[in-house]
Amino acid sequence: MGKYADQLKDEHFHERLNRLRNEGYIDDETYTYVKTQDQQYKEAVALRIERQEASDPVKNEHPKPAEPVKKMKKQKSPEEVRERNITWSLILGVALLLMTGVIIATSQWDQMGPGAKLTTIIGVSLFFFALSYGTKRVLSIEKTAFAFLTLGSLLIPVAILAAGYFELFGRYYSLDGEGRYILGMAGALIPLPLYIRHALVYRSRLYVWIALIFMSMTAAFTAGALPVGTDGFYLIVMMYNAALLGGYIRFRKQKRWQLFTRELPVYTQLHLVLSTLFMLFFFEEEVFYSFNLLLTAAMYMAMVFIYGTKEYQFVFSAMLAYAVYQLVEHTPLQQVEEVLFPAAGLLYLGFAYALKQQGFVKKMFHYTSGVVSICAFIYITFQSLQLRSEQDSWLLLAAYIIIMLNYLLLAVVSGRTIFKYLTPVFYMISAAQLWSLIDGGPMYLFVYFAAAVLCLVPGLWGKGRWIQPVQFSSFFISLLAMAACITLAWTMEAYGHLSLQFLVSSALAVAVYKKGAEEDWRWTAQWFHPAALLISMILIYQPMTDGIPGYGDGFGYSFHLACSGLLLFACAGGWRFIKEKPLEIKTFYIGQGTYIAAMALLLFDPLVDPIFVRPLLLFIGLFVTYGLTVYGKKASLWIFPALTTAGFYLSLISPLPLAGFEEALIYSLFAPVLLLVIAEKGKALGLGPSFYRIAHGMLPVIIGLMWLTPLGTEGVHPLFFLVPLVVYSWSARRAEQEYGRRYMLYAAAFLVYVSVYTLSEQWGLWTAVPGEYAIMITTVILGIVWGVLSPSWRKRLDWFLIPFSIVGLALVMSRSGPTASFEIALMCAYVVITLVLIHLRRWWYVLFLPLLLTLLMWENIGQMWGRDVLIPVLAAAAVLVYVAGWYLFRSLIPSRQKVDAYAFTALVYIGFLTIYTAGFGNVWVEGLPLLLTGAWMMGSASRWKRPLFDKVSYTVGSACFYGAYLWVLAGYRAYVPDLLEAELYTLPLLFVLYLLRKRTWHEYRGMMNHVQSALLLFIAAYLVSDAILSHTIWDAWIIGGLSVLSMLAGMQLKIKSYFFTGMGVLIFNVIYQTKPYWGRAPWWVYLLTAGLLLIGTASYNEWQKQQSGKEKPVERKLKKWWLSLKQWD
Repeated sequence: MGKYADQLKDEHFHERLNRLRNEGYIDDETYTYVKTQDQQYKEAVALRIERQEASDPVKNEHPKPAEPVKKMKKQKSPEEVRERNITWSLILGVALLLMTGVIIATSQWDQMGPGAKLTTIIGVSLFFFALSYGTKRVLSIEKTAFAFLTLGSLLIPVAILAAGYFELFGRYYSLDGEGRYILGMAGALIPLPLYIRHALVYRSRLYVWIALIFMSMTAAFTAGALPVGTDGFYLIVMMYNAALLGGYIRFRKQKRWQLFTRELPVYTQLHLVLSTLFMLFFFEEEVFYSFNLLLTAAMYMAMVFIYGTKEYQFVFSAMLAYAVYQLVEHTPLQQVEEVLFPAAGLLYLGFAYALKQQGFVKKMFHYTSGVVSICAFIYITFQSLQLRSEQDSWLLLAAYIIIMLNYLLLAVVSGRTIFKYLTPVFYMISAAQLWSLIDGGPMYLFVYFAAAVLCLVPGLWGKGRWIQPVQFSSFFISLLAMAACITLAWTMEAYGHLSLQFLVSSALAVAVYKKGAEEDWRWTAQWFHPAALLISMILIYQPMTDGIPGYGDGFGYSFHLACSGLLLFACAGGWRFIKEKPLEIKTFYIGQGTYIAAMALLLFDPLVDPIFVRPLLLFIGLFVTYGLTVYGKKASLWIFPALTTAGFYLSLISPLPLAGFEEALIYSLFAPVLLLVIAEKGKALGLGPSFYRIAHGMLPVIIGLMWLTPLGTEGVHPLFFLVPLVVYSWSARRAEQEYGRRYMLYAAAFLVYVSVYTLSEQWGLWTAVPGEYAIMITTVILGIVWGVLSPSWRKRLDWFLIPFSIVGLALVMSRSGPTASFEIALMCAYVVITLVLIHLRRWWYVLFLPLLLTLLMWENIGQMWGRDVLIPVLAAAAVLVYVAGWYLFRSLIPSRQKVDAYAFTALVYIGFLTIYTAGFGNVWVEGLPLLLTGAWMMGSASRWKRPLFDKVSYTVGSACFYGAYLWVLAGYRAYVPDLLEAELYTLPLLFVLYLLRKRTWHEYRGMMNHVQSALLLFIAAYLVSDAILSHTIWDAWIIGGLSVLSMLAGMQLKIKSYFFTGMGVLIFNVIYQTKPYWGRAPWWVYLLTAGLLLIGTASYNEWQKQQSGKEKPVERKLKKWWLSLKQWD
């Protein structure tokens, strides 16, 4: 295999080498040299292989393939980078100059005459020529010079066309005149010698192609200017082609013209396209144009076989399709275009069949046939929507069938997936078109049955060479089509037809289960069969209520759904009878789910008879759910019999003679008791956990109804709360899991509160005492209970007692209304007791809750006390809380589990204090929160045990003190001179930064340098903007003086930020103050200056490159100054 591949490679190499010699790319001497070197290389390789085999004859290991060598990106030399930068500087400079010229020209274009406009274009062209000459002769930059030369050369034909556009040669030689072809010939012929010269001098392929294109344009415009018809034009073009061929034969071996002769074979292909376009431009004859396209397409197909360039096949395919379109549209064949256009796809299939040996060409023809067919489909469908003709509709059906057959053939011969899927797609389109012709009932029903046939015949039962390739695709597309039809029927609310569709879909699912090849599809069909059957029975409900009077009023939707579930049970029995176990299991479970859903729907269905039908359905549901647990053999399924039992018990409320809601609620209270009894008696069957959970799930609902729902004048007596209290207490002792014990214990504890509250309300206690104190009473009772419990139960109760105390504290403190002095003491004692409990439990993060809840107390007190009293009290309280935290905790965050909640609460107190100090009218009182915050930060800095936190704390504290200074300064603003106001605001910030830099952040010198630079820039911008707004000579003097001081400080202290900021502000001040002198120049002057500056910079750099060997004292001094500047901060 390897020798055969090497032989093929050698043949291909020699074939390419011969072609290069025949077409003039290499001469005979080069051909002989390359062939000799190739032979010597093969001999050397063969000798090396023989030596390796002789030295190591027994080596069976396969050599490890060499790792691919990564292509390294070519690194440009410094000289190349320098030349690139110079080139881009020149380009940008020239672009800016051109923009300046465009701005000047457009602003004065309407005032310029045609001659002036043409002179401008010629001047721009000459400007580019001058730039090209300068960059080549003076700067010696070849590429830039070539680019400028190209721009200048291409403007020559533009100038000639502009002369014709402005009618400078008269109306006859204008773009719309009769001599426009002569004008075109002149525009192509005049610059042609120049382009040929550029091609020869610069050896540029770009100018070769430009020259060849202009030669073709010259020939075309010359033929157009002559008084000849279409045949004469075509004759002249052919003569020109012959001239090109003759020139190629004559000059291909001359080295002077080899640059042109090498490109000529490739250019002839473009010339064919240009000739066709010129013929279409000069002569508008569509039929002749179509034959010309066919001829051109044939020439391109011939090139595929002559030159071996397979890419020309795409040009052939496109031209052939366009030629067929032109021929059909402009001949009597237009009457049957609906059939002819799809048949064009079969034409490409014929080409593919004829070219059996050309694999690539054959494959491309297959794809082209598919693309042409889909384009024909779009076109004829659009035409049919416009015409709406019956005859065209039958032709349209025939066209769709042709397209379907075309794709069927493509699927068979090529095996491509896309063709396999397009075949059934066009089958469905043909079915829809057939329905529009025969009017066969609702469209969604007709197309649905057509899709069902497609699903059965090719999809499931298809065999043979012509059906097998599209079997799976037909099955898949049929499913999509049936889903679309079902969706359409659903949107049209045709429930009877929809039920029939799902019934047929259920039968099809059985067929898929029997005949499906994929296991996943068969598994899906097992579930889809009962699901579709269920949906079919559900959808028939609406037609039944319309046809059977009284069916919907007494029985309702729940009864219909339950009957559907029973029918599914019957169907499952049938599958069991014929021993189809998979279908039996799925149908049984779908039936179970249906019946359970019907029972759940009883909660929301008002049409069901509550006396007889509802209890009957739930009674039958007992046997159904019991069958589910027996059939499923899982303990978790007992949840359904438990729910059904509870539902059946509660459904008897309507038949039983219960007087009012009070008795019904008392009757419901014993439902959980019944479930618990059943759970205890049925533990051996494994039904205990389910009944147990349902019982305890019902209890909270019943308790809520008993507590919150007003029932008549008296309602349920609070003593009935003892029933759930006893149940929860008993359950807490019986629970086996820890979470169950805790849940029952906490529920019983909460019921103690409910009992206390409701009994006190029954006795009228809360009319004299606020109801919030029920929590305090409950806390006392639970404390007594806590004392008699064992240690393990005490730990469990702690998790309820502490949160319950916090909630009670929140309720007591959030109570609105006047607060007596003893209540304040009582609340403070409550807070201290809660804090003690938390400290004993060591729940450090919970300490925040009672401390923060005291803010509610201060808010209520603030409504009675004035701000003059409350502000010092709050400030003192904040200090007291902080001192308490300082005494109890050594640091703010000693560990991850421990935190000084008192210190952070003090910070919250300070923020709360801001509410009352805001708008007080005294700047010292209003600035008190800032001072306290600064003190907190400074005092807490040493208590941080984390790196950087102390530094951040000192920084924030300094910022707070600076903010307090600003606040006081703003309060006394009336006494501050306007001239010095901005300086007094900003300059002290430099002193603060200096202290932080020297005392706090001295270890982070680099970072502080950046911060210092940013702050200096901000202060400078603020002072400059203030000076601009004031716009006085004193502001200019102050800014100038501060700039000089900043520069002197920077030089003395060797700080770069001070030096450069001062220098920048000073320069800006000078520029701004002199703006009246330079600000009147038009804005295009800046573009002109920038362009000249870029060109000058590029020229200077090029001059420097030429002066590289000489001394550069200025550069040496600048480098020395820069090295010394680097040592500054």
